[in-house]
Amino acid sequence: MEQHLHREIDELKLVIARLGGLVEEAIGKAMMALKNGDKKLAKEVRRGDDLVDSLEVEIEERLLKMFALYQPVARDLRFLVTALKVNNELEHVGDLAESIASKAKTVGNEAVISTSLNLFTMGEKAQGMLSKALDAFLKSDAGLARQVIAMDDEVDACHKFNHKLIRTRINDKTVPFKEEELGLLSVSRSLERIADTATSIAEDVVYFVDARIVRHRKNDEED
Repeated sequence: MEQHLHREIDELKLVIARLGGLVEEAIGKAMMALKNGDKKLAKEVRRGDDLVDSLEVEIEERLLKMFALYQPVARDLRFLVTALKVNNELEHVGDLAESIASKAKTVGNEAVISTSLNLFTMGEKAQGMLSKALDAFLKSDAGLARQVIAMDDEVDACHKFNHKLIRTRINDKTVPFKEEELGLLSVSRSLERIADTATSIAEDVVYFVDARIVRHRKNDEED
């Protein structure tokens, strides 16, 4: 029975890796669509989200069957619980990528080119965090997961900078404020959420590997 379970876990990892790859690709395409004002590429992201949703449902059904059939315990149970969370989190990132892509249709390319908001470096950081978090999960690497958790402050700092810049521009009555900037701030918020989701996955990996819950302990570790 245990042998069958581990075989199915290996197969499950392949499907989750595929889902993760699709989501990472969606982030890259969404940022490229925004940068170039490419509405066709933005539509590709939206169409790709249907496949992401379909895979998410498939993975969840696999997991529920594995819970019912094998009644796993200890490390195997922690893995399946973590996989269920990771599956939901990846689907959420797919939705965020679609939201970013939608801004390629509503925000003019001029506004993207001229903006002082830190978006594209932020996008690379968030995408890198997600990639590392997924690798940490698939390789059961708690050390790599902790690296992801440590990176979250960098993306938060970028979003705080962007938010402060927009607030300053709104309050500056000497220069007309462009509404498109709010669309770009929305992109910044989506990227921050992607980074938060990658952090959440990384925290789940630490739980799975070390049987230790690290959520909400950031302040304790800094003391």
